[in-house]
Amino acid sequence: MKRFASIILRLLISGVLLVLLFREHDLFAEIAPRFHALLTNWHWTLAGILCAFLSLFLASVRWHIILRGLVPDLPFGIVLRAELISAFFNISSVGVVGGDTYKIMALSRRLPGQTMPVSVSLVLDHLTGLVSVAALFGVCMLARASHWNEVGYDLRMLITGYGMYVGGALVGLFISWVSFTPNLLAWGRRTFPRTMGHPKLAGLIARLTKIHSVFAVLWQRTLSAAVVSTGMHTAFFLSFYCGLRAVGGVAPLLDVLTAMPIVDAAASLPVSVSGLGVRERTFEALLAGLANVPEAVGVSASLAGWIFSLFWGLVGGVLFLRARHTAIIPPEAVSA
Repeated sequence: MKRFASIILRLLISGVLLVLLFREHDLFAEIAPRFHALLTNWHWTLAGILCAFLSLFLASVRWHIILRGLVPDLPFGIVLRAELISAFFNISSVGVVGGDTYKIMALSRRLPGQTMPVSVSLVLDHLTGLVSVAALFGVCMLARASHWNEVGYDLRMLITGYGMYVGGALVGLFISWVSFTPNLLAWGRRTFPRTMGHPKLAGLIARLTKIHSVFAVLWQRTLSAAVVSTGMHTAFFLSFYCGLRAVGGVAPLLDVLTAMPIVDAAASLPVSVSGLGVRERTFEALLAGLANVPEAVGVSASLAGWIFSLFWGLVGGVLFLRARHTAIIPPEAVSA
């Protein structure tokens, strides 16, 4: 019942936001004509589709780098296929089952007994994404620091809030890493034997300790994955810049790269279907404030960028329908 209510709520929020957007910017008079420009500006459209694929490809490389620390014989093609199919679930899922769930299920089926390492690798994969996005956002903010006073008050509050969110996440990540080091946990068990020895808490600590130990083994691979992740996010953000140019809009590339981490974070909130409505409103506000892009153009550009990712999601859907759900890696090839 709760899951059904969540789905209905997401559909309702996306529907309301899109209706409000299309009432504010007439769908047929202001938005639809700009989508005709996708054919006229076909080179930008093609570039956007290719950037969206490059983002998925680099996401596969990033995850594969981490996974090979656990499963050295894992072919890259399996990871790329799982990434493409997960894109389909990311755009089609309205419930709690999305791309990450599919990736865990797909690789666990092919790697018997390796569900926990696969799940941990996916956690590390996302953490590298957090670090790389924070680095990109910081570089962009430094590059346009001289224009900070030109940004309106409301937009400054939004950008500052996102900066605090990312910075707080990095600090929390560091504290978590320190908190679950074996020596500190051993001290906690000696000092607070009743609390730390409680069955429920002990089980949680054991799982977190295992995650910590996996990260300790894979930290060098995680750093390499973070470098790849920077390229992955840059390619994804560039797909929206291509979308802006494809619908006839113009804005400095730096402004788009500055806005996109915030747009992506807003679209990732579990309040809508595939970020629809939330992404467009955020992109519209940021590009209007940073680069004076007309609001209707910003909405059209955001939808175009989403369509580029939607294209590869549909390709992933075709692969999923044709997939044979059989293990293609023999258990003896899987390392312990």
